Amino acid sequence: MSAFTRKGATASPTGATIRIVTAFAMFFGPIVVVGVAISRVPTPNIVTLLPDQIPTLCGVAAVVLVSARVFDVSPAAYGLNVDRRWMSDLLGGVVLGAVYQGVVTAAILATGAGTIVDRWSMGVFDAPVDVAVAIGATALAFIFVALGEDLLFRGVLIREFTTGLTSRNLSRASATGVAVVAAALLFGSLHLNAGAAGLSTGVAVLQAVVGGVYFGIAYVLTDSLALPVGIHFSTNLWATVVFGQPDSGYPTAFRLTRQIDLGADLTVLLVLPAGVLIAAVFLWVRATRGEIPELSLGPVT
Repeated sequence: MSAFTRKGATASPTGATIRIVTAFAMFFGPIVVVGVAISRVPTPNIVTLLPDQIPTLCGVAAVVLVSARVFDVSPAAYGLNVDRRWMSDLLGGVVLGAVYQGVVTAAILATGAGTIVDRWSMGVFDAPVDVAVAIGATALAFIFVALGEDLLFRGVLIREFTTGLTSRNLSRASATGVAVVAAALLFGSLHLNAGAAGLSTGVAVLQAVVGGVYFGIAYVLTDSLALPVGIHFSTNLWATVVFGQPDSGYPTAFRLTRQIDLGADLTVLLVLPAGVLIAAVFLWVRATRGEIPELSLGPVT
């Protein structure tokens, strides 16, 4: 065993840092390499953004493989323990995410921050079968997106930050809280150039940070990636094929304009819906676990 492997396998700040850096390298490396290869292959519009997210799935596989083989950290340690409960939490997250986006959409319409401009649009497609395939491909792509981002920013970052901080004699609860906030801020920083139609950069980043917080809470309360992945998946899907953007080529039930900037309206449009979602997460955990556990995580094992 090399010195790098030995240090990376320890429950210490150094070990946690090595595992984080390695995970990020293993995740983004395949995204770049496989992404370049796939970009050279022409793909039909009907598969939408699915080809672009295949590199993300490769990144997930690389993180899981290297973590297990090099540092002896199982996928379950990061919340990828797929069993009946995991699937139940995943489906629960899908429902909670749809409820959240429903509240957000209602708030946008109620405050006049958005307007429905089209209904039952087929986008660039002209046949029901094509629409069904496009929606299915989009849904699968968003599963890859949610799985990749939540594995990295919830499973790896929150768990490893917590491990490193507790080894510095910080209480598990305090370390977990700091880890959730730190991971959310890093998650938000990656959305500086993401942008979205009708959203200023500040709103897009703030939205991502708030998302990172409720994804993190869902992860910590369940000690699993299933609930945040489900929420993440359905929120992305809703914003694309339920209330899509006017200039989008995706098929969608409605098209919604949005003109949202930093201001007082964000309390209604973002903070209150996020509070509803967090409350729903606590209710889900209480209903499925019989109790609400402490917001803290144990060390990576």
